[in-house]
Amino acid sequence: MNRFRLTLAVVLTGALAVGLVVATTASSSRSSGAKSTVITPAPVWTGKQLSAPAGADWLTYYGGLTGDRYSSLTQITPQNVGTLKQVWQMSLGTCTAALIAGTPVIPGANNGSTNNPTNCGSMESNPVAINGVLYTTNAPLGETFAIDAATGNIIWTWTPTYNETLLNGAIFSPGSGGRRAGVAVGEGKVFVGLPDGRLVALDQTTGQEQWENSVGSVTANAKISTAPIYVNGMVLVGDGSGDSGGESPTLEAFRAGNGARVWSWSPVPAPGQPGYTTWTNNGVGGNGSTLYGGGSFWQSPVVDTARGIVVTGDGNPEPWNSRGPGQNLYTTSIVGLDLNTGKMKWYFQQVHHDMWDSDLPNEGVLFTGTFNVNGKQVTRPAVAYVNKVGMTFVLDEVTGVPLIPVKETPVPTSNNTTQPGVNAWPTQPVPATPDVLFNPIGKDGIPCTTPDAVTSAGVPYATATAPDGKPFHSGCAYTYYDTTQYTTMPFEMMDWPVSSYSPVTHTMNTCGVSGRATAMEQIPQASQVAGIYGGLGAGRLSVGDGSTPISNSGNFSAINVWTGKFLYHQHWPAICYSGSANTASGLTFVGQFGTGNGSAGDGSLLALNTKTGAIVWQSPPMPYPVGAAPITYEVNGKQYVTVEDGGAGHNDVTRPLGLLAPQRVRGDYVYTFALP
Repeated sequence: MNRFRLTLAVVLTGALAVGLVVATTASSSRSSGAKSTVITPAPVWTGKQLSAPAGADWLTYYGGLTGDRYSSLTQITPQNVGTLKQVWQMSLGTCTAALIAGTPVIPGANNGSTNNPTNCGSMESNPVAINGVLYTTNAPLGETFAIDAATGNIIWTWTPTYNETLLNGAIFSPGSGGRRAGVAVGEGKVFVGLPDGRLVALDQTTGQEQWENSVGSVTANAKISTAPIYVNGMVLVGDGSGDSGGESPTLEAFRAGNGARVWSWSPVPAPGQPGYTTWTNNGVGGNGSTLYGGGSFWQSPVVDTARGIVVTGDGNPEPWNSRGPGQNLYTTSIVGLDLNTGKMKWYFQQVHHDMWDSDLPNEGVLFTGTFNVNGKQVTRPAVAYVNKVGMTFVLDEVTGVPLIPVKETPVPTSNNTTQPGVNAWPTQPVPATPDVLFNPIGKDGIPCTTPDAVTSAGVPYATATAPDGKPFHSGCAYTYYDTTQYTTMPFEMMDWPVSSYSPVTHTMNTCGVSGRATAMEQIPQASQVAGIYGGLGAGRLSVGDGSTPISNSGNFSAINVWTGKFLYHQHWPAICYSGSANTASGLTFVGQFGTGNGSAGDGSLLALNTKTGAIVWQSPPMPYPVGAAPITYEVNGKQYVTVEDGGAGHNDVTRPLGLLAPQRVRGDYVYTFALP
């Protein structure tokens, strides 16, 4: 229970406030400097409180449990937002010069890779704001902070330590830590998930550890990439173990008071459970085993406390190809679970027998809407999700049935005599909603690879030679790939950036990438080898995705999820990777990756008119791309807007500048704005 360091500190304010971190032990934590802000412990929040639109407080990762990222605040308006000014800026102190130089974050673990040494990870988290205090976490370690929301002063810092050894004897290291999405707060505690699968509860007032539990063993690649969700005295959090060959993951509910496990649900069914026959393995291990079936959780669920429903998206099956035939339920699906028991109520599989990494890393939004269903106007509770290739699904929240039509569309299938092991499913669901990407869209509404798509080295696929010595075959989202040729396809374009919903315009705002592509070739089943965690992981040959300004651009859209029509659909020169937030005054805040095509990495914060999409304010340039979502809150009657700034490693448009270019160095800044 003592695997952490605790720091109490006060930092300077002004143009740049930098945390003065003083390492201490848990038993000798102390304050330094002036008197710290007094923290009022959060109560046992009710479902009604957590489900209401955000106001003075931004209570959860999504603002509210419904995922709408909508605030009732109106002090900042389209008319006065032009006068918005920076009121403080600070550094969390997590991205040190030593980490940038490649020093491992865990002593004894491997250094950062020689061609890209930074271990700082990306900064893609957004805080929660409660009673004038921000709570946030950051890569690589999962350090957690309480920050005075009006001044930027750090009140306390908690730093986890790691002492696990993997099965091959290597010391566990979070490496760059990936993304640390955020924290949850309730019952006087701050809940944080860690890259080794631990869920830790901290005392909200002091940062001292109260309890810890885990979604699984680090030796089975258990990891938490999502922000915990506090609801009904429980903490919900998912495991992201699948993609590297770990055991089939679970979504877990823990008791907030003591960390006891309440329920657990896996998207990969066990023998005898419904859906098990959609897998061809006998469940005892090996290729495509249900024991290592994938289905990771990459984004937090949304919750309807009144109806007792948890809605979550989950990940793709493993390996990506060379599995036996079958739908592989309930992977790559949108699922409704009972909030109190974790029992599945319904599912909607948005890609059957997924072999393209078509998981759902973008969260859903819950709302009540009026729909035209079979010629009749029907008012229903609904949930909307955008998938990785830009298709928006609008489902009945209670039943999972589409409220905007979805067609099972024929797609290319393989010949298992001449191309064994591909087992492509003959149809895929394609909704009637327009695709949010700016990729070429086929006649059936399926996006295809852009003609100018490039490899990670900046070489066009159209003129390059694949590693097997052949040309690349240009495909679409559901074009199968086999052992005979590398096929290019759209890849991870609508990814982490969280969506938002405006009840005024009935629109869901989505933020993403157009033009990104990768190329894959199948590894024959007999040639696949299990990794350190026991499973096969992705199990395919691939060419690095071309996350570059040469071929990537951004899409920012507002789609009316009552009608399935665009309110606006914007094509940005640079990718959109931050996510958004809406306010009742008619503003939409969203981060920008940088000017022009984004290669300079000079990010900023934008304010758009929610109804028109017109930019009405832009912050001065920041030193890194903005890959985190903004939030808004109020302290002592004053409305603030806060965003974290430190780059986004998952889709880095500065790659053509060279892996060691200073523009690729990650940061750890927090910026906050208010009216004069």
